[in-house]
Amino acid sequence: MNKDIKGMCLFLGMIGLAYTALLILTMLFTGVKILKSIVFISAFSSFLISLGLTPQVKQRLVQVIKLKVAAYK
Repeated sequence: MNKDIKGMCLFLGMIGLAYTALLILTMLFTGVKILKSIVFISAFSSFLISLGLTPQVKQRLVQVIKLKVAAYK
């Protein structure tokens, strides 16, 4: 995939996750029932971020997560 498209996917994914965090804060403070929207937006944003990452970065992230999980066991 082209580097520009990967960058755009990462950028849009991060904006989506920031918007999800804003929606969660709105839901907590106002009590509005928008859970389905939050789940959909966060899943789509995570997909975009995963598209934008290179395989090496994905492997390093998985290794770091495994180390953190193993530390808590």
